[in-house]
Amino acid sequence: MPSELSKEQIVAGLRSLGLPLGATLMVHSSLSSLGTVADGADAVIDALLEALGPEGTLLMPTHPARDGRTFDPAIIPSEMGIVTETFRLRPGVLRSRHPYHPVAAYGPRAGEMLRDHERSAIPDGPDTPYGRLIARSGWVLHVGCDLDTLTLLHAVEAELDLPYLRELDMEYVDAGGDVQMLHIVRCPGGHRGGVFKFDRLFREEGAMTIGRIGQAVCRLLSAPRAAAIMRREMVRDPFFALDDNPHCADCVRFRGKVKAARLAQEEFCLTAPLGAVSHDLDEAMAVIQGEGISWVEVEGESLGPSPASWDDLRSRLAARGLGIAVLHIGTQSPEAMAAWCSIAARLHIPYLHIAATSHSSISRAHLVDRLRALAQMAGEHKLTLLLGNEPGSLAGSADELAALISEVGSSYVRAGYDPSAIALAGGSPFYGGLYKGSLRGYVQHLDLRDAVAATGRPAPPGLGNAEIVETISNLRCRSFAGLLCLWPLPMAQPEGFRTAARHFWQIIESI
Repeated sequence: MPSELSKEQIVAGLRSLGLPLGATLMVHSSLSSLGTVADGADAVIDALLEALGPEGTLLMPTHPARDGRTFDPAIIPSEMGIVTETFRLRPGVLRSRHPYHPVAAYGPRAGEMLRDHERSAIPDGPDTPYGRLIARSGWVLHVGCDLDTLTLLHAVEAELDLPYLRELDMEYVDAGGDVQMLHIVRCPGGHRGGVFKFDRLFREEGAMTIGRIGQAVCRLLSAPRAAAIMRREMVRDPFFALDDNPHCADCVRFRGKVKAARLAQEEFCLTAPLGAVSHDLDEAMAVIQGEGISWVEVEGESLGPSPASWDDLRSRLAARGLGIAVLHIGTQSPEAMAAWCSIAARLHIPYLHIAATSHSSISRAHLVDRLRALAQMAGEHKLTLLLGNEPGSLAGSADELAALISEVGSSYVRAGYDPSAIALAGGSPFYGGLYKGSLRGYVQHLDLRDAVAATGRPAPPGLGNAEIVETISNLRCRSFAGLLCLWPLPMAQPEGFRTAARHFWQIIESI
């Protein structure tokens, strides 16, 4: 049986880690990780204070349970372990009043470190104990805890204003006993699976030492050096603290927020075909949002003309922050087309995508007349018609599509261009279609589908003959404000969409 760990042994372990006398130290701890400790949590606290000496200041995070109660620092306990709660209750220990990330402190710099924490809307910003720990060359100690508990990470995230941080309102009791409301911004929350990647960097770059005290593996970090490393890596890669697990809902959602912020810098709008991403609506919505996309395209035949079905879909999408940008329908009777225009207008869907009819089913003159009538209806409903270049149709090539739109002669009719269809027909979608062709002025919607012309096999965007990279680059140079629709590859759902998205983002970052 292991013997009890004494206070003196803990002090010796702290000194062997390199903890300086007089330091300002933030401690994350697990009492049970040490093994059996004589006198328990009190011995750990006494050892920390002895190792720091009378000039040192000891801090511990004392985050409360977020159960809706108004935060009263004198009453609400710490949920960060028995050592932190025992420390909080000691005579002379101060506790900050911030309702999200309050800190307890003892020592000559305790008041300075905690001062006005509740006045900071950012829980871990520069005017908080966490920001001051960095600015004042403080230290962080993990006793039996890995970097998953490193609250200092959130100070760097807040400094960089990463898009996945959130806002919320919380109440606290001020020094006079009155309840105050604090609007909190740049607030952390959720899983950060990639934080473990910092462990190796901290060790290799001398920001952290590792040792054992009792049975606990302990990590001692220099706050400013660790913050500098985290800042460097997250400036280079805002996803660095997140993991790559597609089944981690938090990290997928956070990645989506970073990508959404990136897309907000573009003139174009990126969309996704809802039904093609996954047959399960909830899964499809989560995967689409994971790529930063806020707009979807829907096939009319998937729900039919029933208003109740469309209202339900719109409500479910809106609850996730998604909207419908395009409604896809076939060329139908004037009465049916009028009904679809009404549905789109009622649901505030700005685009109707229609396929040009084949040569055998309708004459060109008849098609032009029908499109003109439909364009008039679209104008009345403030909609834009997107005419696609379907193979074998009256608009099968880029020139035919442009000529048909020109003949219709309505500002409410624009092109929904599928470059892969041109490539599979042996044409050049960009150099022979958009580069100098007349279609260039009509394109409002681009399908990001790619294919290898020689085999007919679908390919990730940029790896086939659809000239996707050239097209996107050229459109961006013209501040293209239309739609780019990201289609999944034909593989297991939703992996096909994630694969297409990965290659799309590679294109955007490379041009």
